[in-house]
Amino acid sequence: MITLIPIGGLANRMRAVASAFTLARSTGHELRVVWFRDRGLNCRFTRLFDAGSLPSGIRLTEASGLDALLYDRPRRRNLRVPLVAQSLLFDSRLYENEVAALMERRFDFVAWAKNGAIDSSAPSGTVPRLYIATYSAFLPYPDDMLSEVFRPVDSIRRKADDIARQFDGHTTGVHIRRSDNAQSIALSPLSLFVERMEREIQADPLARFYVASDSEEDKEALRRRFGERVLTHRFSAERSCPEGIEDALAEMLVLSSTRQIIGSCWSSFSEIAAQLSGIPCIILKKDIS
Repeated sequence: MITLIPIGGLANRMRAVASAFTLARSTGHELRVVWFRDRGLNCRFTRLFDAGSLPSGIRLTEASGLDALLYDRPRRRNLRVPLVAQSLLFDSRLYENEVAALMERRFDFVAWAKNGAIDSSAPSGTVPRLYIATYSAFLPYPDDMLSEVFRPVDSIRRKADDIARQFDGHTTGVHIRRSDNAQSIALSPLSLFVERMEREIQADPLARFYVASDSEEDKEALRRRFGERVLTHRFSAERSCPEGIEDALAEMLVLSSTRQIIGSCWSSFSEIAAQLSGIPCIILKKDIS
């Protein structure tokens, strides 16, 4: 059994679940996902996705008060109380900072899941009890796994489809991350998007762009620059309420309906949107060498 606590925003959680499900399938384990509502994503899974269509091998739980005591990440805000239960419930645990560090070392997560969690004195055939809390894509997964696991509820799918009907084979998605993402602001400035969009127009005179951003200022700047070539929709950028998260998923689906995505660095949203439909994703990053 692998117990996963996906953390962070929507895209981070989606890639963490896809990685954990890949790990579970490759080792024959069952995956239990405990979905917490917090400041990073204040929305129940079932307001976004159809839990009834999850593939076999995944069991999802909307976190309760008891789950917070047993499975939440041990932190100062919870006085690290869950650490006591987790030391008893699991044979091995990996928390987000450890996962990130192990990824840099090219750690073999599959070997860990198969063998590393079982004490040398454990009887043969013992099933390890594993815990992972992460926002990372710690194991590669096929793009189509995202659409297999994450099936949006009908209301969100319809909202996205209504917007995507405007698109044709010349429509490129543009995702500009701003808000509190300092790396994206510094390394993916608006000028890079303007340059890339001009190149797209030179290559295809019929090129159009659907621009998604949490910066209305940037969207307006591109509308002034490119006129009717730029399509936008006013989705909520508020991530502390369920309605804002629903809008985030709808906009992710809209982006996935374009021919390709031009995205911001240090933002998993661009990449996950592209992976949902298997389209190219071009990440713009300023050369700082």
